[in-house]
Amino acid sequence: MFEEENVPNDQHSFGGSWTLIKLATLEKYLKAFNVALKDKPLKNKPFTRIYIDGFAGTGRCDITISGEKTTVDGSARRALLVNPGFDKFCFIELETKKMAALKLLQEEYPDKAIEIIQSDANLALKQVCKAYNWKNTRAVLFLDPYGLQLQWSTLEQIAETKAIDVWYLFPLAGLYRQMAKNANALDVDKENAITRILGTDEWKQVFYKPSPQDDLFGYNSGNVRDASHKEILQFVSHRLNTLFPAVLEPKILYKNKDRGAPLFALYFGISNPGQKAIVAAKNIANHILNSI
Repeated sequence: MFEEENVPNDQHSFGGSWTLIKLATLEKYLKAFNVALKDKPLKNKPFTRIYIDGFAGTGRCDITISGEKTTVDGSARRALLVNPGFDKFCFIELETKKMAALKLLQEEYPDKAIEIIQSDANLALKQVCKAYNWKNTRAVLFLDPYGLQLQWSTLEQIAETKAIDVWYLFPLAGLYRQMAKNANALDVDKENAITRILGTDEWKQVFYKPSPQDDLFGYNSGNVRDASHKEILQFVSHRLNTLFPAVLEPKILYKNKDRGAPLFALYFGISNPGQKAIVAAKNIANHILNSI
């Protein structure tokens, strides 16, 4: 990763080629979303459009590709630059250093309605979901959590709005790392973290099976993980589909061009149950995902 104290205040220093993919996907969707809704009336009045960034960072990030480091605009800054623009922006960040960078970004765009919230994302997002009248408001939410921080209960609140389109960079590699090969090595904290992100403890039965081998003394060594990355991904997709009216097949992001183990799964979920809204959002998102 990186040493936080060595990073300039307006830079979030980690990432690679996958970072460019997720940011390009988000940016294209934000523009298409605003084009589609800007002039769409609701009882002769347009929807209020909000961009929400659950883990906003600083507005910039350093990435390394093929050994070369470069600085690129992050999700918050890209959202501010989208044209047509949003009516309001909500940036959520917990770390004080990153908050300082976001406040400078806010000063850079005095004409934008920017709300900056310093809080745990789970708490803040639940409050944001309660703060608006979603009958006349629509939003795009970007979720790029640090590890397994995002709770399933937060996603439930988001889905209940029936008005938010969600881009969720699911930490597939992080989840896989938390799942010890032998179930006996899973401590309570790890088990709870996995259950919180998936919203169920069914993963214990799905991902772990009795060991086919005995130990040196002839005793069974307990349950072992036999689920592959692909099977874990399928379980995550199934869980998200129980929550949102529509979820697209995720785009799998890898560390290198030669692939190897996947790092993330970029999901797109639609909370609006209306068929027209689902078709429109799916068409836009699919087009973007297929072009990236």
